[in-house]
Amino acid sequence: MAKKQKHASGPMPYTEADHLLHPLRKLLQSPKKLVRRLELSPDSKVLELGPGPGYFSLEVARSVPKGKLVLVDVQQEMLDMAKERLEDKGVSNVEYYQGDAASLPMDGESFDVVFLVAVLGEVPDQSGCLREIHRVLGPDGLLSLSELKISDPDFITRSEMLKLVQASGFRHCAQYGFSFNYTVNFRKSA
Repeated sequence: MAKKQKHASGPMPYTEADHLLHPLRKLLQSPKKLVRRLELSPDSKVLELGPGPGYFSLEVARSVPKGKLVLVDVQQEMLDMAKERLEDKGVSNVEYYQGDAASLPMDGESFDVVFLVAVLGEVPDQSGCLREIHRVLGPDGLLSLSELKISDPDFITRSEMLKLVQASGFRHCAQYGFSFNYTVNFRKSA
C-alpha cells in the first residue's frame, strides 16, 4: 500500500507575514547564503514559489540584474507586500503572478532556477507542484528547496524531501545545513 501523503495545513495567512521580515531571521536563514546556493548568473531567469512578503526576493533579484525573478503566490496580498517592498528598494526586474503551484501560469522550460523556502509542505498537491516545476525548468535546471523546522508545522524532513523530489524526475546534486535547517538542490533529469 502506498504511503499516504502528509496533508498540508495551507499557506501562512498574509496577516501573519510581518514576522517573516524580522532582522533576526538572517541568523538562521540568510538571503545572501541562499543566493550562493542557487548558483545564479547575472542573466538567470528565476522562479520563486511562495515568496511571502519577499524576504529572499530582494537579494535574488539584485543577483540577476540582466535576468528576471518571477514570484508566484496563491495569496495576492503576499504578492502585494513583496511588490511594495521590492519597488521601495528600486528593484524592477521582477514579475508577479497569483497562482497555484500545481498549475503554473508559465511556458515550459522558461527558468534556469526554481526555489522554495518552507513552502512545499504547505502545498496540498506536492506531486503536482513538482511536475509543474519540472515542466517550467529548462534542461539541467536547478531546483532548490529549503526548510526550517523552528515553528513550522509543515516542515519536511530532509529524507522525506529527497524521496519526494527524486521520485518526481530530479537528481540530487547538493545539500547544505543541518537536519532542522537545510537546503537541498536538485537538477532536472531528462
